[in-house]
Amino acid sequence: MTETEMKSIIDEETYKRVKRAFNWDSVKEQVNNYYTDENGILREKRVMVRVRVVDGVSKIQVKLHKNAASPLQICEETEYEIENAPEVIDADTARNITGMDVGELRKIGSATTLRRVKRHNGSELCLDMTTYFDKTDYEAEVEYEGKMSAELLMKLMNLGVTFDKNSVGKFARFLAEYEKHNNI
Repeated sequence: MTETEMKSIIDEETYKRVKRAFNWDSVKEQVNNYYTDENGILREKRVMVRVRVVDGVSKIQVKLHKNAASPLQICEETEYEIENAPEVIDADTARNITGMDVGELRKIGSATTLRRVKRHNGSELCLDMTTYFDKTDYEAEVEYEGKMSAELLMKLMNLGVTFDKNSVGKFARFLAEYEKHNNI
């Protein structure tokens, strides 16, 4: 599945304004368990592997980022059901899900996201508060197929959300903190 979304990192005050401005269709907690290979092949190829757990259901998700340095993110995403979030994903499974010989994948940590979702005219607004290590950040994402809802975009802009800066995804932000905490 190809995922197209606009992302904006926002501050806590903007998060609170957006949170109050909508009647949310759902609010859920999700835990993203992140994995990497020993040789950094996934990072070099801009591939992210995680096991996302929502409502007790675990899925391995693999995202191939197709563009960089833009608020517009286009990713090819696949997912597979799994029983839990293991410490290690064996080399055969890693090859099957990524299509690459990367060896085994080791869990390097997790991030917890409280996600609010609002669907509007073919677009889906996700308002996220994510905590990892000793950091909390805030993000607004609008996922869509075809065209984004102009009405939703205008409302977000009026609330202080802008989509004019390069977007750094959750995994990249997590990795930066991981490296800082592990002196890498």
